[in-house]
Amino acid sequence: MKKNLFTILFLASFASNLFAQSITTTDSLSMTIGTAVDVYYNLQTGKKDTVNNRNWHLAFAVRNAQPPTKTMQAATVLINEGRGVSMYETNKTLADWNTLDTTGWNTWKPAFNSDSSWDVGAFNKTRNMADPFDYGWGAYNMTSRDVSGSKIYLLANDGAYPGAPATNFRKICIQKIVYDTQWVFTISKLDGTDSNTVTIKKKDFAGKLFAYYNMNTNTVIDREPVPANQWNLLFTRYKALVTLGPTTIMYPVMGVLQNMNTMAYKLTGPTAFTANYDTMKFIPKTRTIDWDWKVITTSPGEWPIVDTTVFFTKNANHINKIKFTRYHAASDRQVIVFNKTKYDALALNEAIKNKLQVSVYPNPATENLFVALDSKTKTAQITISDLSGKSIINATLLNQNNIDISGLQLGMYMLTVSTENGSETVKFIKQ
Repeated sequence: MKKNLFTILFLASFASNLFAQSITTTDSLSMTIGTAVDVYYNLQTGKKDTVNNRNWHLAFAVRNAQPPTKTMQAATVLINEGRGVSMYETNKTLADWNTLDTTGWNTWKPAFNSDSSWDVGAFNKTRNMADPFDYGWGAYNMTSRDVSGSKIYLLANDGAYPGAPATNFRKICIQKIVYDTQWVFTISKLDGTDSNTVTIKKKDFAGKLFAYYNMNTNTVIDREPVPANQWNLLFTRYKALVTLGPTTIMYPVMGVLQNMNTMAYKLTGPTAFTANYDTMKFIPKTRTIDWDWKVITTSPGEWPIVDTTVFFTKNANHINKIKFTRYHAASDRQVIVFNKTKYDALALNEAIKNKLQVSVYPNPATENLFVALDSKTKTAQITISDLSGKSIINATLLNQNNIDISGLQLGMYMLTVSTENGSETVKFIKQ
């Protein structure tokens, strides 16, 4: 009872002070369309690391498995949806490599990266959720300790614009992850030419999330500019469900993805700008911020911003509020402008540490109310008032004291504790 009351009292007391001490800044990104880029953004420092988004087609997870719950993170394969890569699962295995028939491929159902987790890529979407050893493209072998696969997948690049014919076809079979140390896969053109068996060693990408593969140049790329613990948001292109007129389709968008070290919460409506973050249920969904803080239009220039939407992010002890204020899409660049307000939870912890610490119990109380002061407080003046502010009881307390409230009428009262360290007021109920 005492601990719960103390926690509620001080979180409520300091939240408004913490917000008053917050700092709001305006930041912006300029992203060239012709050579599409990714921007890795650090919320605390404002540091932006920009890399080319068009130099890769596939991304292979390089984090190690952490059984029993974190094993998907070691076997994820993403496709570069922002570049227009599509993936289709065939009903063939590696034994059919030389005779694969892709007739009617455009009637096959494509797979997409997850919209909620970095740990589920297009190659993982067909996994059996009831089988913890199934990863979609392959399954864990308890004897060899490898994740082994034999399925053949079809890769294609979309055309130069949405709806254009696909080009640049490849077939690929992810053969295995060797003892959680290296990936092995085979990829070639549909006729079997330009065939390559590729090995990616996870140890070569320490601190990163993925190793990247370019199927045009057959190269493995270390393209994440900083370790995963040094960025929070990724401004990038990907595919999302978008309603255009009467049709809802997977459409390429410019949006924001969260790193797994950062949770977020979306607020929309008239109370979004005055909301207190300590009431929010932050979630780790990758696309909590997403793309729909703006309204998609088909013409270049300024796109409308959804004025009633704000986002809160949480990373360790750091809280940030983000409000997008501008999005400009032109033939040569995209510009994103947003306001960022920092609320550092460390300040709250420090305030609680230094603030007068008081707890009262039981609450509600009947005949006696106990007031406990922190150990550094020697004496305190106690005042009990009704809700109109009228003083009813005054007393001097030392460390811990019992106050007789048997003479009070039933109802709610305010108890104010005044010491050399300041004062604090808490409500209690007489029943």
